[in-house]
Amino acid sequence: MTIQLERPTEYEDDDVIVMSEEDFQAAAEQALRALGLSYGELARQAKNRDFTSSAAHALWVSIGGTVDL
Repeated sequence: MTIQLERPTEYEDDDVIVMSEEDFQAAAEQALRALGLSYGELARQAKNRDFTSSAAHALWVSIGGTVDL
């Protein structure tokens, strides 16, 4: 994976990581595996607003609706 850092502002803590679509998909799959969830299960949790953990909620905030898994 190639990570490209961009600094769109003058502030050092405003780094933006630019990922390819393939890298983003791989990262999403890895995060789902780590939680022991499928994307469908995570989507159902989001629909019901009943996440099994704060990590599952954070992952949905990060990837919800952006990947086709």
